[in-house]
Amino acid sequence: MKHEKELYLIYPLNTSSENPGNVHPGKPLFFSSKDTAEKMIREFKLHYGFLYDDEATQGERVYCLILEEYELDSPYRYQLSTRVYSPEGELLNDCIIPDDGPFLGRPESTINHRVGDFVETPCGDKLLFGIVAGQPACLCEENRQYGLSASDDCYVIIQHPDFEVNYAHTPMVFQPSREIPEEIQRDLTEALSKYKSS
Repeated sequence: MKHEKELYLIYPLNTSSENPGNVHPGKPLFFSSKDTAEKMIREFKLHYGFLYDDEATQGERVYCLILEEYELDSPYRYQLSTRVYSPEGELLNDCIIPDDGPFLGRPESTINHRVGDFVETPCGDKLLFGIVAGQPACLCEENRQYGLSASDDCYVIIQHPDFEVNYAHTPMVFQPSREIPEEIQRDLTEALSKYKSS
């Protein structure tokens, strides 16, 4: 379904060298076309070079860049897509299904993490370690609808330190940017084993 008007929102997620386990969004930029927004992603470092300079930002650094697409003039917050990029502007992953659109599964090539992989996910203002306990559904070759929506495009993650099971939006699951202590790896592996046997 083609939407009449869209708004493209770009913002960085930032961490700091002092507390790399914390994350917070930077100030957003707004665009009226996808082409202009994608151009800005490619040129973000050129325009905001100070965000890549530890001294200028007192240790703050860009963790990733996010491009979200919304329908304008809607009475609801209607999100059309999410794209996540590296700090240098390389596309890492995306979800191009509207909030209420049918989710038929992901192409296998875009499922970047396997069950048992250690990952990192933003959760509120924290960047949490976790282990993958389940993957998003793979693309259904027959294109049959199973009643799934964009919210079903997620990984099942067991998070540290509370070992709660979380359903993390696929584009927002990352390879760890920090070394995971061996004790945490052991605890997460044990939690996954218990989850599988429950």
